[in-house]
Amino acid sequence: MKKLKLFSSWIIWVSIGLGIFFWIIDSAVDAYIFGEGSFISQIITPAMNELWVRLFALAVLILSGIFAQASIAGRKRTEEEMKKLSLAVEGSSDWILITDRDGKIEYANHAVEEMSGYAKEELIGQNPRIFKSGRHDKQFYEGLWDTILLGSAFRAIVTNRKKTGELFDIFNTITPLQDDRGNIMHFVATAKDITEQKLLEAKLHHLANYDALTELPNRNLFIERLDQTIARAEYNKRLIAVLSIDIDKFSFINDTFGPGIGDKVLQEFGRRLLSILRDGDIVARIGSDEFGVALIDIARFEDIIMLVEKLMNAIRQPFGIEGEEIVLTTSVGISCYPPDGNNAYELLKNANMGMMRVRKSGMNDYQFYTRDMDRKASEFILLERRLFKALKNNEFVLYYQPYFNIDSIKMAGMEALLRWKSPELGLVSPGNFIPVLEETGMIISVGQWILEAAFRQLKEWQDKGYGIVPVTVNFSAVQFRQKDIGDLLEKTITESGIDPKLFAVEITESTFMQDAEFTKNILDRIKKLGIAVNIDDFGTGYSSLSYLKKLPIDNLKIDISFIRGIVDNPDDATITAAIISMAHHLNLKTIAEGVETEGQLDILRLLRCDMAQGYYFSRPLPSEEVEKMLQRS
Repeated sequence: MKKLKLFSSWIIWVSIGLGIFFWIIDSAVDAYIFGEGSFISQIITPAMNELWVRLFALAVLILSGIFAQASIAGRKRTEEEMKKLSLAVEGSSDWILITDRDGKIEYANHAVEEMSGYAKEELIGQNPRIFKSGRHDKQFYEGLWDTILLGSAFRAIVTNRKKTGELFDIFNTITPLQDDRGNIMHFVATAKDITEQKLLEAKLHHLANYDALTELPNRNLFIERLDQTIARAEYNKRLIAVLSIDIDKFSFINDTFGPGIGDKVLQEFGRRLLSILRDGDIVARIGSDEFGVALIDIARFEDIIMLVEKLMNAIRQPFGIEGEEIVLTTSVGISCYPPDGNNAYELLKNANMGMMRVRKSGMNDYQFYTRDMDRKASEFILLERRLFKALKNNEFVLYYQPYFNIDSIKMAGMEALLRWKSPELGLVSPGNFIPVLEETGMIISVGQWILEAAFRQLKEWQDKGYGIVPVTVNFSAVQFRQKDIGDLLEKTITESGIDPKLFAVEITESTFMQDAEFTKNILDRIKKLGIAVNIDDFGTGYSSLSYLKKLPIDNLKIDISFIRGIVDNPDDATITAAIISMAHHLNLKTIAEGVETEGQLDILRLLRCDMAQGYYFSRPLPSEEVEKMLQRS
């Protein structure tokens, strides 16, 4: 404001100066032109000369007044614009901090006060290192200064420390301000608080990689770490032993003492494994009562036997749980790198085969994998042949599980689910045959059959005049990676004549994170066809939230593992609420899967979940039963 007043005063003084200047020039000209003996003096009388001088003076005064008025009006406009800008900056929810060239703070807006806990008066004149958290090394700050002193903007996620000592995360952009000559005069830092987002991502990452009950790594993280260990062992020429450990007759413990005691047994079992094993060995819970162990840096096979026997003897010692003394035995299968496999998946599979041999032969023992363990391989081949025959003989059928709008309890759509009605085996659970379809590649042919069958059924219901709802079809990772999946969908839609809005595809969170760029391209193609896209089992994988908002998706299906405990477990309720809130901010709808009780539904309604699916509403139904529902509606 001071600068504006000085500028206005300067304009007025310049105007006065110009008036005096012109008066002097006028006097000189008058002496020359109107002086005695001049040509003009002969034709212009002294009275006219005086009039001309007066008119000239009046013109100068008028021009000076106009100039002064214009400068005052300009000053007011500038003041108003500066006031608007000041209010916008001060009221912004973004962190805005201005320093001089040496990093001394000259300005901090209200958001800086809110985020850091410091008052403006405490910050002015300080260096931004007042926020230093100790989380960033010397190289980080050297890179920051190198960037901004070259005149470029620096962007990074920065962990800062509040006045209270509490840490918070911001996405910070520091931009240098230069004068007309290119000299850096100030730095402006703008930032958003991403603490909540980072906490949510960390929680989702933990859920995706750790077992919720024992806090041990889960199967995915076990395989990831084991693969990393294999790479090091190959270089060091050392052995690795992979153990598949199954607790014998664990279901008896649950039936006798209750699932609460059973859960505590699993927790104590995990702790005991950790206490027995060496630093660097890997422990994970890879199944309901199954644990995985990787013994690393082994020099001799004899060392493996010694460690396994030590482990099994320690496990046989009684577990004291809530006054109960529980004795456990285990069946342990062992595979070794390098002779029994070159990757984590193969080693774990072979160790599991050894464990199954122990269980079959009486339990409470260990068994090394041998190449003659081909029972599973034989069963696999037999199942593969039966599945090929099933596709040829049209033994597959589709069941449909509806999902409902939570507010109106009206059917919002149906999920098409594959079932196998085998003449020899009866109705086979998809969990028993879909992995075989995926491993053999048969899922491509079966997936095409599912698409065609779903569209045929939709067409039949449409021709009968039923008010049909969208049908969702699940795509496995193997199917989704096929480059011609978009062509297949387009061909099926065209041939069926069905409105693509009555169809949706569903992929799991882990599927779309396998190849982010490829996934986005395929989903863009699907969306152009007018087909909706759902993400299944959301929350069980580790997807980047910043990437998620770029994908052309419509609905997030909240995994059953969160819904199951939503009534009794505050963490499950918190995660579910966070997913729903995040989805709504991204303009996505949410579908809760696995809803079985009214209590779960009530909480989901309070959390503003959009849709729900589960046995509370309906089991998966054959098409005949669905048709009856459509007739009633």
